[in-house]
Amino acid sequence: MRLDRRSVSTFSRRIWQTWEHATSNPTKGQQNFLSQLLRRNQSTVFGKEHGFASIQNIDDYRRQVPIADYERFRPYVEQISAGARRVLTREQPFMFTLTSGTTGEAKLIPVTKAAQTIHGKLTTLWYCRAFLDHKRCFDGKVLGVVSPSVEGLTRAGIPYGSASALIYGSSPPWVKRRRAIPHEVSEIKDFTAKYYVTMRLGVEQDISFFGTPNPSTILKLVETADRFKEEIVKDIREGGISYHFELADDIRQKLVSRLSANPKRSKELDRFVSEGQNLRPAEYWPRLKLIGCWKGGTVGVRLREFDRWFAKETPVRDLGYMASEAQISLPISDRGAAGILAIDANFYEFIPETEIGGANPTTLTCAELDEGGTYYIVLTTPGGLYRYDINDVVRVTGFYNQTPLIEFVRKGRDVSNITGEKLHVNQIIQAMEHAQTAAGLTVQHYRSFADLEKSRYTFLVEFDGATLPKEALSCLLNELDSRLHQLNVEYAQKRESRRLAAPVLWVMKSGWFDGKARATLQRAGGVQFKSQLLTTVPEDPSEALLIIEKTSEELK
Repeated sequence: MRLDRRSVSTFSRRIWQTWEHATSNPTKGQQNFLSQLLRRNQSTVFGKEHGFASIQNIDDYRRQVPIADYERFRPYVEQISAGARRVLTREQPFMFTLTSGTTGEAKLIPVTKAAQTIHGKLTTLWYCRAFLDHKRCFDGKVLGVVSPSVEGLTRAGIPYGSASALIYGSSPPWVKRRRAIPHEVSEIKDFTAKYYVTMRLGVEQDISFFGTPNPSTILKLVETADRFKEEIVKDIREGGISYHFELADDIRQKLVSRLSANPKRSKELDRFVSEGQNLRPAEYWPRLKLIGCWKGGTVGVRLREFDRWFAKETPVRDLGYMASEAQISLPISDRGAAGILAIDANFYEFIPETEIGGANPTTLTCAELDEGGTYYIVLTTPGGLYRYDINDVVRVTGFYNQTPLIEFVRKGRDVSNITGEKLHVNQIIQAMEHAQTAAGLTVQHYRSFADLEKSRYTFLVEFDGATLPKEALSCLLNELDSRLHQLNVEYAQKRESRRLAAPVLWVMKSGWFDGKARATLQRAGGVQFKSQLLTTVPEDPSEALLIIEKTSEELK
């Protein structure tokens, strides 16, 4: 299956010209986008309540529609999920993407055909630019990993699933034809089996592009291939899939029916096994020309581990700032994590980070941003989110034509995000309350920090001085982890896939919390001390009396 390089090159250059034009006048593009969106949705429930028909400009829009988070939209989304029409958008959503909320209840994000079209355009632009910059990156097969496209149905029968599947499904036809992994693999429930099957199929093929949003997933995949290299080589030689891994019968049958014995490929790989070497992509994918994944925020910490597995000259390009709510940027370089603000995909407003807690913060358009500035971003999307506070902080790194280049910096207020779980402090509080009751313990003080190096959460607890049995402390830790699984759907997914390691409990010395408070007050000149219950700032382990870890979580 040869790639028609001339046709793809011609198409890529033509579609890029439209982007060049759009980025040259972002102010006009943003004004037109907002005007058309409001006019199209003025007869909806939300549009009538907020007077869309009378809005003439951006100032009117800001006066009549307040900035708010998802909880303002939840009642409207519940109406849509039950079958109501023309609630947020005139066009009825055909699906929802699923993401974690600030409480135990997940968020359903409406997706309309208009939103899907934008996903397709941006995804195509990303691939086109990657092709123009790396002519050989699609000579072989494309390996991508996604979650199931449909994970359930609402009361009205509207499907909901992952944003990654939606975006992956928006790839241009010439990319889809080169996919190495069939759709059935995304339906495998057990993560160890899913990782194994992905790499058992992938290692056998000539992969030239490897892409999935989270770098921790890439690392987990290549580690799985190395861990189970004997099984992979045997499966490739015999044309099967090991029964060591749990697969539904129908999925196994469909996958195996497409396989055949490949002794030549197994022999090529077998020398790494017989010589006791690691099985690395640098050897089994010698024509790998590009890796696509997120490089910004806390997830980018894992990129430093790539050199262990991949050839040092293999470029890595950020896939773009995207969330379940929207695709927001288009990277066009392998350097850094920044991308061009997708000015024809959504309407954007920005609040300077220093003003986010103020009574009347400044709200800026994309034309009013400064290079080097950090801002909270506010979205208005074709899916029906209006002046939506996504609680993300972005940085402007420069400009492309007249359009800002932005990169994701971190989640905003009271949220930690090691590998996509977006854990909120409210969930920490609820989990600790539950765990204390379940373990029969009373915690005097506590806090938690995200350990970015080890991809796990550390919970620090102080008791009233009594010596406590390890069994009760282990119970506290297990209940914390279990409750967070229940409260946060993405925490559960990341833990089950082992991209997020098991949490650890530090029992702190008596007086630990008071000592921190005194030190902070002295540094701050006596102002009120406010403890951060969730942070990325690590604690000194010498302050811990005892460290409790969960039992070993070996892969099956």
